[in-house]
Amino acid sequence: TGGNSGSPVIDALTNTAVGVHSHGGCTSSGGNNNGTSTFHAAFWAAVDQGAGGCPVELPSNPNPPMGQTGVPLDLQQLTWVNGIGAVTNELYFGTNPSSLTLVQSGTLATSWTITGYTFTYGTTYYWRVIEIGDTCNSPGPVWNFTTVQDPNLWQWCEPFANMTGWTIVGPSGLTNWSANNSSNAGGTPPELRLSWTPSFTGVSKIRSAAINLPNNQQMDFHFDFYLDWYANPSGVVTVAVTYDGGTTSAPIYTLTNPTGNVGPTSIAGNFTTPASGSENTQIEITYDGNSFNIDYIYWDNMCLEFIVPVEFTAFIAEPNGVDVKLSWTTATETNNQGFDIERTSDGSVFEQVGFVPGFGTTTEPKSYSYLDSKPGSGKYSYRLKQIDYDGSFSYSDVIEVEVITPTTFSLEQNFPNPFNPTTSIRFSIPVEADVKLSVYNTLGQEVAEILSARLKEGYHEVDFDAGSLTSGIYFYRLEAEKFVDVKKMIILK
Repeated sequence: TGGNSGSPVIDALTNTAVGVHSHGGCTSSGGNNNGTSTFHAAFWAAVDQGAGGCPVELPSNPNPPMGQTGVPLDLQQLTWVNGIGAVTNELYFGTNPSSLTLVQSGTLATSWTITGYTFTYGTTYYWRVIEIGDTCNSPGPVWNFTTVQDPNLWQWCEPFANMTGWTIVGPSGLTNWSANNSSNAGGTPPELRLSWTPSFTGVSKIRSAAINLPNNQQMDFHFDFYLDWYANPSGVVTVAVTYDGGTTSAPIYTLTNPTGNVGPTSIAGNFTTPASGSENTQIEITYDGNSFNIDYIYWDNMCLEFIVPVEFTAFIAEPNGVDVKLSWTTATETNNQGFDIERTSDGSVFEQVGFVPGFGTTTEPKSYSYLDSKPGSGKYSYRLKQIDYDGSFSYSDVIEVEVITPTTFSLEQNFPNPFNPTTSIRFSIPVEADVKLSVYNTLGQEVAEILSARLKEGYHEVDFDAGSLTSGIYFYRLEAEKFVDVKKMIILK
């Protein structure tokens, strides 16, 4: 590869620098970079053998590609192309590049079906293939990919560009704050910078615009930080949150009198918002010192975030004949795969009796129901096991209900009676049966059929609308199996 003196010699196979040009490049056709072009057999033999003299070439063409982001959580397989000379290989995998776990060995594989790992959102995973020859090994590069960010992540990140959304509140060093287009804090510029010029002594502070955060919510925060000192600093650097416009502040990061440069480093932690007033949250960044003997302080990539939880607003259970109907609602959902319905009759061991799918992620209220069919007479306790797509779960409160199964056929008096024009009729059947409920006049003529269906055992209630009938005395008749009963009703208009 042509280049000036001091430029690298590149091995095109591995894209690795294997030497340095000693003088004006290596072209032989003249021009500004005219130099001596030569093929040195011993040099290229050493390059081909790699470190340690092993002739086995390195793996290539990783999939997912090196550094890919947004990889889905359901990734099934890693693939690669083996280097020439490999007989077998080993694959190492994990989240710590300096301590990877052996997950596959013994064959010359070109892929690994991912097992034993449940991927999590926004996480970087590392992997490495070691090519093994007859007499030596060639460790491949450490590749990495990052999974997709959690779609349920609520996030606020600083708008440092042109100081948008921030107010310099002093009282000193009001002109010392700026957005600096560099990368000293280890992040992506522009960064927030507090400089020493013009010099000042005292307190200098900058405060963000109000951030609408939820009350009583644990918030995660992270930012990149760098301090470039001129002499030993004699002050305190503080990042704090305030909910009342700066009257009271709660520090979330403090650096006191450092003895040298700090960073670039990433700071992370969490804090919990108060029970009220969190919609007025502001971030404060402050330097407080006897003298400003620091060259620069940089902040970058400052973010607040939390995961929207599945929030239950109601969970009830009620008898429905011999069945139990469960109903519940959620205000918000995050990554919600669904709900296992669990039941116990003795209060100790819960068993799963059903499953209802969730809505994934939503900030809209959602309603659910489930019918537990014929659990039998007795008292039961129910709970919901809410399951996320990543396998994590949590439980609802436990609720109780009593199921009473009727032992005889019965027909109750309608209510209200007299009525105009609607009334309710209740009856019970101890077994599943064909049921007919009809209305007759005083002449014995059928004037209405309220119900004709096969019903499950249990308690039942139906409404009757007599709007088409005239005032007077009528009779309603229940037929079920061999059971027949008749009762009187009065329509009074």
